[in-house]
Amino acid sequence: MKPSTLIHWKSQIELAIAITHDDPYGSLNLKKVAALLNEAEDNFGHKFSLFQGESFTTYNRRRRVEAAAGELRHSGYTITDIADRWGYTKASFTRAFRDLYNETPSSFRDKKYIWNEEHTLYRTQIITSPHQHYLNSMIFNPDNTIDIQLPHSVLYYNILPGEGDPIKELMHYYKMYQQQHQGIKDTLMLDGTKVILGTLDVVPVTPYHKMKMYIGIMVPKLYLYDATHIQIQRSFQDHFRLHTKHMTGGHFKKMKVPMSYSQAGLPMYQFINNSCREGIFKMSSNHFFMSAFTENSCEVYIPWLKYY
Repeated sequence: MKPSTLIHWKSQIELAIAITHDDPYGSLNLKKVAALLNEAEDNFGHKFSLFQGESFTTYNRRRRVEAAAGELRHSGYTITDIADRWGYTKASFTRAFRDLYNETPSSFRDKKYIWNEEHTLYRTQIITSPHQHYLNSMIFNPDNTIDIQLPHSVLYYNILPGEGDPIKELMHYYKMYQQQHQGIKDTLMLDGTKVILGTLDVVPVTPYHKMKMYIGIMVPKLYLYDATHIQIQRSFQDHFRLHTKHMTGGHFKKMKVPMSYSQAGLPMYQFINNSCREGIFKMSSNHFFMSAFTENSCEVYIPWLKYY
């Protein structure tokens, strides 16, 4: 494959992934996504399988079931609610879940540990070398969170390059992409927006080697920011190949952490997982994220279900 052809298809496959992650019900099938990309359906389907190691249909089905599985682990929603949130009836969700995991949603929800968890946390610890010491239990504590509300927003983001080792690639590319998005924010003087870091997928349900990390700028969907959205779309989106994703607002737990994003990643997940499993709080969606990065601090935002 010629270098120019390779670049084209990597870009197209990445765009297809971004499109599906803004389609929770899975209503966009192979034919519809190929049409959005102006590609022939058969050729696009072949290239997607070649680059991703699975068909588009398999990928899209796995993505939705993994998202539902994440909510089984960490949310307070009923199984019926979760099925509905991801475009299933309860019966069809149970079938899809059995097909992927060979067990029922209820048995999965009751498990103390799941198969991907140990490997994902091990790889994170090896790569980031977090400073695990007694202060972590003092920093990552429910008493250190404050309850806030965020509006619905649009995320303009880049998927970080990755070849099967997403945390390693994050460490390599983070600074370049963070500076790029901070530059957009500073250029437009965007008060009330955030440069954020997170994953499109579900930690730790999604297999580690398939996870996609992102960095982007989150802009509220409010009348005050209409001109900002237009400026980003006209001046920056094509130039920086920014994807878009709807970010649901609502109640969040915010925590200021006196450590870098890389040091905070592992203890942050352990805190969230333990808090949800012990019933201290429940998440309203899978996607926590970090913001306000410096060399020695960051902020963690956890979407939480205020009433469950």
